[in-house]
Amino acid sequence: MKILQVAHSFLPYTTAGTEVYSYKLSKELAKRHEVYVFFRINDTKKREYSLTCRRFEGLDTYAINHTFRACNSFSGTYNDKAIDAKFAELLDTVKPDIVHMHHLLFLSCGAIDEIKKRGTPIVYTLHDYWLICYRGQLIKDDLTICEGNSIIECKNCLKYPLSIRRHSMFLYSRLRKRIPGFSLELLKKLHLAVARSNPEIELEKWKDDFKDIHSKIDLFMAPSSFVKNIFIEYGFPAEKILYSPYGFDLHHVASVPKSKSKVLRFGFMGTLLPVKGVSLLISAFKGIKNKNIRLSIYGKLFPYAGFDYYPNLLKKMVKGDARIELMGGYDNKDSGRILANIDVLVVPSLWLENAPLVIQEAFLAKTPVIASRIGGIPELINDGVNGLLFKPGDADDLRGKMQSIIDNPRVIEEFQKNMPGVRSIEDDARQIEEIYKKLILGKEPSAIYV
Repeated sequence: MKILQVAHSFLPYTTAGTEVYSYKLSKELAKRHEVYVFFRINDTKKREYSLTCRRFEGLDTYAINHTFRACNSFSGTYNDKAIDAKFAELLDTVKPDIVHMHHLLFLSCGAIDEIKKRGTPIVYTLHDYWLICYRGQLIKDDLTICEGNSIIECKNCLKYPLSIRRHSMFLYSRLRKRIPGFSLELLKKLHLAVARSNPEIELEKWKDDFKDIHSKIDLFMAPSSFVKNIFIEYGFPAEKILYSPYGFDLHHVASVPKSKSKVLRFGFMGTLLPVKGVSLLISAFKGIKNKNIRLSIYGKLFPYAGFDYYPNLLKKMVKGDARIELMGGYDNKDSGRILANIDVLVVPSLWLENAPLVIQEAFLAKTPVIASRIGGIPELINDGVNGLLFKPGDADDLRGKMQSIIDNPRVIEEFQKNMPGVRSIEDDARQIEEIYKKLILGKEPSAIYV
């Protein structure tokens, strides 16, 4: 088979969950099939919409440069005819038998129509909520869960994207690298005040553009039952959504032996964004008086657009507490080594997580997890059996769970005995191959389940 994988980013440029999974799946499929990968990069030194073709670890990859410097409207952030045209050329060159979409963020929804024009089946993995929430995480500015998805709620969250005009994205990308965060916020508010926009009309158009996407996708794959049920609640047909847990390389993490330490080592691994709850974790940890503990935070301190302030906030929070260390970014290939030096992993997420890869990697490394009782996380962690769950956003509850392990560290060994099994990437890829084959043969969704 010729298989085209589509993602908003890919290795080695980004190593978050979606990128890591799509990479590992592509590598496994490439053992038996021709696999191509189309994704987006953001390089201000390259020509806008230029396509970089390269061979990366046995995969033919095509990276389109999209910095948004030419974007002049809200709709232009998710529908871009220039990207559609480049993608159409790639489709005609590769002529894939099937397209597997992992994300269209930073790309263009028009890519779906280009695929359908050619009669090629489409699989779409629901890594987050982007098809029903522009931000992808169903969470508001104040970091509370959004339950309405109404025009009013969306307007409040998307005030800056809705105010996009010609050159505004270009100027923003330049200024955010040159001026302090507080000055940037003042300029953004000034732009908001002078920009003339019709948010209701823009949002209605966005909803119209997205409402029939599920009719164009042949099959959705949901890594958690929670995510599957959310999309069904939002009107996606249940018969077109297959629960399919992530597969993992079972060896690169489990093969690293646990190190010993005289201090109890807590750790965080992941993207340093507010919705990941890292500041909550730091607050909870600092409230513990025990000196014989450590907290190591692994993640790149990067001023993500819209959250430019966050790296400095984290630096200020850890200052003066020698027990906490910001370890910087890491390669997913090193996750086994990192987990070997962590006694308890903490996943303090505030958003409705899907099925965090890092939790299942921790299982492979025999590392117990303390995590928020939110989204698909409780499907992975059996509270009190292989880890602990705490109330989302509650620093006191998190602190209490951490303290309980400090007071009784022997529970770590008990949790380690009850680590659940993790699906292999080999088994995952084999099932997906069978799904591809059935879709190519024109089978209906009800006949796809394997």
